[in-house]
Amino acid sequence: MFSPRLTIFRNCALSMFLIGMCASSGGHAQSKQGFAGLRSLAANGALSTAFAVNLRTGEILGEFNADQRMTPASVSKVILAAAALERFGSEYSIESRFYATGPVKNGVLKGDLIFEGAGDPSLTNEKLWFLTTDVARAGIRKIDGQLVVNTARFGRIEPDLDRKLAARRSRHAYDSPLSAAAVNFSVMGVVVSPGETSGAQAHIALEPYDLESTRIQGTVRTKEGENSRVAVTRTRAGLQDVFTASGHVGKMAFPTRIYRSVSDADQYAGSVLKAFIEKEGIQVSRGVRVERTPRKDLGRPLASVEGFPLSWQLLGLFKVSNNFIGDMMTIQLDFDETKKYGATLEGGAAQLESYMSNILQAAPAPYKSSAEGLVLDSGSGLTHSNKLSARDVVAVLHRMYQNSREFPAFLNALPMPGAEGTVKKRFSSEQTKHLRDRLRAKTGTLSEPHDAIGLAGYSRLKDGDWVAFCAIVNGSSKRPNVGIETARDTIDDDLGRLLPPEM
Repeated sequence: MFSPRLTIFRNCALSMFLIGMCASSGGHAQSKQGFAGLRSLAANGALSTAFAVNLRTGEILGEFNADQRMTPASVSKVILAAAALERFGSEYSIESRFYATGPVKNGVLKGDLIFEGAGDPSLTNEKLWFLTTDVARAGIRKIDGQLVVNTARFGRIEPDLDRKLAARRSRHAYDSPLSAAAVNFSVMGVVVSPGETSGAQAHIALEPYDLESTRIQGTVRTKEGENSRVAVTRTRAGLQDVFTASGHVGKMAFPTRIYRSVSDADQYAGSVLKAFIEKEGIQVSRGVRVERTPRKDLGRPLASVEGFPLSWQLLGLFKVSNNFIGDMMTIQLDFDETKKYGATLEGGAAQLESYMSNILQAAPAPYKSSAEGLVLDSGSGLTHSNKLSARDVVAVLHRMYQNSREFPAFLNALPMPGAEGTVKKRFSSEQTKHLRDRLRAKTGTLSEPHDAIGLAGYSRLKDGDWVAFCAIVNGSSKRPNVGIETARDTIDDDLGRLLPPEM
């Protein structure tokens, strides 16, 4: 649960006492060091790091503890996106495939149908339809063997605490499990549609189909009007995921979709693939088997589909801060020319840390710094163990700004305040609203065991120059809960003063 806001004193007298400066009546005068609000938070027990640079001139517009490393939360995804773009390129996509281990005679596949999971985060219902219709076009109407889901591309994925807890019970979608064969982001859609009359039971269904591995229960009533309020909890019961729905839907409302993580990514993938295949009129005689070891021979190629390009993946990574995409993308970094199987989160994280270290060593002033103390255990940032400074993040932003080939995709994926993503409601005050037309940024938020709030991205100036910035606030042992909204407002206000309308 988020803590209450801390009281922030912003009057000129206290600012003079704390940092030896006072804003003018216009609100844009600033010390050479800038970030007055973050300095006030620090004086009240918070930890902060901030850095802003004109990318053309190298002029430091503001800084505060720029080299202090702390938890960046999902600002970590800035590093991940840069590493993936420089490694693979924005048009990179992942191909998922079906193979047959035997011949097709009179509509019967005399062998197994093998699905080779390739770790594509964008493998959703649309792509599965393409795959399974191609299987049907091969003339198959019955599979004598099994539907085999091969997950060997990934090694053992040790789940984090959130995912361990979610294996039993979840009310979220962000804690979905990972697998090379994962489909639909490892989440299940629960679709609730109003009944015909007020008071009637609403229609509840699972998307895309009812599955052997899932069950829906609960009661949702239809009420007059257009407002709906539906809650869904997923629990594990034996070999099934049970989705329990409650609440109400408006009689005049459109269907409500709620997404919850599944408990077992491989079981879910197998059930969904089997359902799609059966919808194509293909009988699966001996059910589904999951295998985790590589095969020397997968059989005869039968169907394939390319996932969406990396530039598309980045939209989900940045705009809605999708942790599933982040972690799957991190694992992909563990592959190289010699390693085709067994990629892990730990291996991908090691690649990320190496990438970050190399950038810091090669960076020019004012971006260069030591890599000592740098920690990147997670590409998604869903951990407090990651440690980055504002200068670290801005060094990566500078690196991408100079990459003329990949910078457009990187910039385009960053959401705009007032318009989209996790910054949609940000920068709405009189002091900051001018930045809504200039700024693109990635947010970061964690609340346990201490608050971690961040923002990093780019802003244009009136003369056309680009500014890269990063600001991170953490709770401390003295004050673990800074206040999520308080920290966000403080970062936004500081940027509004640092980058006033006349600049």
